[in-house]
Amino acid sequence: MAHAKRKAMSPIIRKGKGERMQRSKLKICMEILCTLASNGPMKLTQLTTKVELNKTRLEQHLSLLKNRDLVERQKLGENKIFYVATERGLKVLKVIGPIIKEARKIQALQF
Repeated sequence: MAHAKRKAMSPIIRKGKGERMQRSKLKICMEILCTLASNGPMKLTQLTTKVELNKTRLEQHLSLLKNRDLVERQKLGENKIFYVATERGLKVLKVIGPIIKEARKIQALQF
């Protein structure tokens, strides 16, 4: 029975086709959460620019974050929808932030 070799993949960054770096769901979600925490309420178009995702992919990640009560949609003014990090989202960032920083240090080491 032949077993396919699996490459170890980082939960933070993965290599995809042509060795191009791809961000994992975790990394994208944390980038969105960090961006909202540091910038305050943001429109969808502002977020697409900051986290470098197209609207469709960003909406998918926002939906995931909203379902876990980490981000919420707020209506400010007429027909203006903004996204903000919830209190729970900010607490998660305080816990996972140092872990991500440490993971980046380890990832920077080349073996």
